[in-house]
Amino acid sequence: MNMTKCPQCGNQRNGEEYKCPKCDCYYSELDEILATEKAELEKRSIKGRLNAIRAADDSMAAFKKECLRVKENTPKIALFSLALIVMFIFTMTLSVML
Repeated sequence: MNMTKCPQCGNQRNGEEYKCPKCDCYYSELDEILATEKAELEKRSIKGRLNAIRAADDSMAAFKKECLRVKENTPKIALFSLALIVMFIFTMTLSVML
């Protein structure tokens, strides 16, 4: 069922918003679930993680913590491959400069 009015204050629903802008009430339980899921997905996205780092009081510490989390969750073979790529690029750059 698609709610067109807020169940609490009767305010008209605009578009696909999940909450009533007037009273901050969800239009339905499904809207509440969808809004929570959307917020969680955004929080776990790269954009969400960057926003969290920017919003932190100590952004350098937050950045280091995020780098450590990524490193811990990245398979060893991927880290090894990345290190090889960086070394290759460094070697090629150095050989061009000399």
